[in-house]
Amino acid sequence: MDVKDAGGEGLCLSGAQKLEVPVQWYAVVIVEIAKAYEKGGAACLSVLTDQKYFQGGFENLEKIRNSGVKCPLLCKEFVIDAWQIYYARTKGADAILLIAAVLPDLDIKYMTKICKLLGLTPLVEVHDEREMDRVLGIDGIELIGINNRNLETFKVDISNTKNLLQGERGRIIRERGIIVVGESGLFTPADIAYVQETGVKAINAIHTSFWKISMVMVEEC
Repeated sequence: MDVKDAGGEGLCLSGAQKLEVPVQWYAVVIVEIAKAYEKGGAACLSVLTDQKYFQGGFENLEKIRNSGVKCPLLCKEFVIDAWQIYYARTKGADAILLIAAVLPDLDIKYMTKICKLLGLTPLVEVHDEREMDRVLGIDGIELIGINNRNLETFKVDISNTKNLLQGERGRIIRERGIIVVGESGLFTPADIAYVQETGVKAINAIHTSFWKISMVMVEEC
């Protein structure tokens, strides 16, 4: 399934992230949460696979895919080499994160082509105006994620989304039909409404409280 078409209007991306749970039933929890989000109407599930910083793993991606979950899976990985894209595809990914802050333009172009050859949708993430301008200068970009977290200070400011979608940048995005995904700092309905008004078509942000609710649901099963 194509991630870009998964949700129609009002596309919303949900995340299946790292959970602080006993190791012996972690695999069960991650799958049950994925199923719960799909049942709740999530158009796509975001799965952390980075092990070093987020204690994720490609095995989680594979478990969710093999569990019968049908909606597209986004592999959230610090991609720095093409082999990671091929590997993500073999584990069931339908889309993969490419972070402009860690990849030069040439790599983004190359990796975008690989993704399309493999049937993967690349979600190219930007944090500031410079990165947005770089990405808009690359042909074939269809999905852009705007991260509202400053990578230097780690502070979150959702007005960053509005700033990056104003003026000429916003016009180019609309003309090309690029789907914009809002990321980080989107905790309330008001936050989501704010970024939607700026032109965001999808949300990829999960608050801790959602995980607590999911944990309760699993424990009661």
